[in-house]
Amino acid sequence: MAYMQQFANASPISFAPAATDPTGHIVQTSVTQVTLAPGTYFVTYNISAILEAAGYLQITPSYNGRAFLEYGVYDRVASASVGVSGSSSFIAMVPEETTFTLTCNTDAAVRDGAMTMVILGLHTSES
Repeated sequence: MAYMQQFANASPISFAPAATDPTGHIVQTSVTQVTLAPGTYFVTYNISAILEAAGYLQITPSYNGRAFLEYGVYDRVASASVGVSGSSSFIAMVPEETTFTLTCNTDAAVRDGAMTMVILGLHTSES
């Protein structure tokens, strides 16, 4: 899922799927949300953007009813019109159906934002 956009402070990042999950366990339910069925998932995402002023960009994944700062991406720049980027990968344990989002926080205007995300359902001995 990827395309260029402006990331807005305190807002979820929108995306468009490049592929759909034929099992129905991973379903895009809005332009900013993915619903995950109970299970175990490998999540990886990459973010890049240009900050119009000196400042920071923080991206935080949320699921299971809470934000996971430890899986977030943070970058800071000291000048205007400088690129920021980062990536994160993690295993998400989902005990019950949940909504997954990536939320942007920034203190500067953001342009040319790009996000690529992959969510893979993992087979476990319980599934």
